[in-house]
Amino acid sequence: MQLEAFPGKKRRGISLTPLIDVVFILLLFFMLSSNFMHWRQITLSSAEQSEQTPDKIEVVRVESDAGRVTHAGKSYQLQDLAALSALVAASPDAVFAVEAAPEVKTQTLVTLLDQLHRAGAQKVSMTGVLP
Repeated sequence: MQLEAFPGKKRRGISLTPLIDVVFILLLFFMLSSNFMHWRQITLSSAEQSEQTPDKIEVVRVESDAGRVTHAGKSYQLQDLAALSALVAASPDAVFAVEAAPEVKTQTLVTLLDQLHRAGAQKVSMTGVLP
């Protein structure tokens, strides 16, 4: 004769529904927190990396998020790759120092750095924010 701990109760199996719920919640969390953008790196020259003082420093200023860029009194548009290529071709060995107005977003700066690299600039650096 076998004695049961709780007479009259049947032994139930373990339910997998809570486990499946947790797995789906984790899956949803990781899908929403993932970013599927392709990240690229932009190399910037720093003072510690250069062995010698550059011959020429060209200061390029980002004036607004609309894409207005100035250099030596001339105004350029950020989307005008031909004008930026001409600017870089005028002094290909120069260091292009990028300054920004305080209200300029980081994405605009990154776009300018990318455009300068596409135009052929080998040495690009960032300076402080304009007053």
